[in-house]
Amino acid sequence: MAVDKLDTRLFFSQKAFIEKDGKVLVLRDPKSLVHGQSGLDFPGGKYRWGQSLETDLKREVKDETGLEIEIGKPFYVWTTKGLKRKTKNAHVVLVGFLCRYKSGTVKLSNEHDLFEWVNKNTYKKWKENTQYYRVLEEYFKLGTRSSAG
Repeated sequence: MAVDKLDTRLFFSQKAFIEKDGKVLVLRDPKSLVHGQSGLDFPGGKYRWGQSLETDLKREVKDETGLEIEIGKPFYVWTTKGLKRKTKNAHVVLVGFLCRYKSGTVKLSNEHDLFEWVNKNTYKKWKENTQYYRVLEEYFKLGTRSSAG
């Protein structure tokens, strides 16, 4: 059955690629542990209308990890499709921002159950067939470093 464009909801989401000592923070979303996927996720979430992008992303990161960050430039845009949101199909446009760790100790919210600081030699253990993994791969391919601050 084809999905009519009027039956599709569009969401905007931000993700923080937080760099600390040459590593980037990855999280595991236990709701995404299906069909052999690793549950790879990054701190961030759906944008709330009315706030600045920076304020909203900093709040999401603080809520999900307990960390304070500096936000740099966006480095990647990707989409996910086919998510069910209250009986409607959802299309999510995500923007990955280069961020730098400022302070704090990782304390996960109930949205995630595992975290790891990964580098170009250790990130492949999170391999899965998702756009999230392809973006992480691109992060290390480009030798990306935070341009925050």
